[in-house]
Amino acid sequence: MVNKKKWVLILLLLLVICVFGTFGLTPGARLSTYFLLFLSTVGHFLFFRYRKVISKKIKYWYWIGLFLMFISIVTTHIYYGQSLVSGFVANVDFYNIGSIILFVYLFQKYNITFPDLFGILTKSGWVVLVIIAFMAITDFAFINESELTGKIVVVSAGKVSKGFINFIAIYWFSLFLFKSNYKYLFYSLLFFSANHFLEIQRFSFLITLFVMGVGLFKYRNLKSRFKLIVPALFSIIFLGIFLFNSDDGTAVLDRFYEASKIVTGNADIISDSSTSIRIFQTEFALERFKINPFFGNGLARASEVAKVIGEDVYFYVSDIGLFGVLYAFGLFGIYVFLKQIKVLWQHLFVKRSNQFYTCVVLALLLLMVSTLLTGSSILGYTTFFLYVCMLQLSSSLIQRIN
Repeated sequence: MVNKKKWVLILLLLLVICVFGTFGLTPGARLSTYFLLFLSTVGHFLFFRYRKVISKKIKYWYWIGLFLMFISIVTTHIYYGQSLVSGFVANVDFYNIGSIILFVYLFQKYNITFPDLFGILTKSGWVVLVIIAFMAITDFAFINESELTGKIVVVSAGKVSKGFINFIAIYWFSLFLFKSNYKYLFYSLLFFSANHFLEIQRFSFLITLFVMGVGLFKYRNLKSRFKLIVPALFSIIFLGIFLFNSDDGTAVLDRFYEASKIVTGNADIISDSSTSIRIFQTEFALERFKINPFFGNGLARASEVAKVIGEDVYFYVSDIGLFGVLYAFGLFGIYVFLKQIKVLWQHLFVKRSNQFYTCVVLALLLLMVSTLLTGSSILGYTTFFLYVCMLQLSSSLIQRIN
C-alpha cells in the first residue's frame, strides 16, 4: 500500500502540473495534452460511477463546466460553421475537469493527506523554478511546433506558464503567515519573481501585492505582520530606486502611464502597442457580443480562427479578460463568473488555522483577480474546478469513497 501511495502521489503531481499548463508550448505540450485527456476520460467515468457520494457543490460546478463546453461547441458550429471536432479541441479545458474528479477519487481512495500532496508539489516547484531561471540566464528558448496550428513558435522563459510556480509561491506565503519564518517569505518572493525574470509584468506585480495584502489582512497574525515591516521598507526603497533611476524602471512606469490613459479619457493617444491592440480587441468583442448576447460566440480552434473571426482580425479571447468572456459565452459567462466570485467570497470569510486551506483560498483569489484581464477562471476552468475540489476536500464535505 505504501508503494501504491507513492505512485499515486506521482500521478497526482503530474496531473496538477498538466492542469496548470506547465508544459504548454514546450516540446512536452502534445504529450501532456493526451495524458490529461486520458485522465479526464477516466475521471468522467468515475463521476457517473460515484456521483451519489460526491458533494452537491462539486457536482454543480462539474455540470456548469460541461454546459459551458456544450454551448461553446454548438454556437461556433451554428454561427460560424466550425466542425464539432474542432469545437471540442477549442474547448478541451472544460472536458479536462474530468481529471479533477480522478484527483478527488485518488486523494480519498489512497488516504492522501495535504502534507503528502504539498510535499511533492513544493519539491517539484523548485525543479520548475530552476529550469525557468536557467532559461532566463542563458537566454534559452524552446523551438516548438504548435499542436493546434502547426506553426513554429519560440518559447522563452517569459512565455513558460507560471501557474504552477505562482501556486507554490502562495503556499510559501501561507506558511509564512502561520509560522512567521522569514525563510518562507523569501521562498514566496523568489517564486513570485519568476514572473519577471525576463521583463517586469505589470499586472502580475500588482496582483501579487494584492493577494499578499489580503492574506495579511485576513489572517491576522501580528507576528507575521511585524516581521514583514522591515523587508517591506527595504523593498519600497529598492523599488523606488529601480523605477526612477534606471532605464528599465522608466520603461515600466511609461507602460503603466500608457495603460492609465484608458481610464483618463486619453485612449486615442496611447502609444503602447500592447494597450492599443487590447482596446481594438475589446471593441471587436463588444460588437460580436451584441449579435449573440445570451450565450456568446463560443471559442474557436486556433487553426480555424481566421474562418471564425476573420482573415484580417487580430483577436485572442484571453487578451481582454471579462470582455473576452462576454464575447465567448455572453451573459451566461458573466453569470458563471459572478457565481465563482461568490465561492471566493464565502471562503474568504471562513476561519481556518491551516496553511493548506489558506493557500487554496489565496490561489483562488489570484485566479479571480487575474480573470479581470485574462478571463482565466472561465477560459482555464479546470484550474478553478481544482481549487473548488481542494477546498471541499480540506473542509471534509465529500463522503469517503470506499
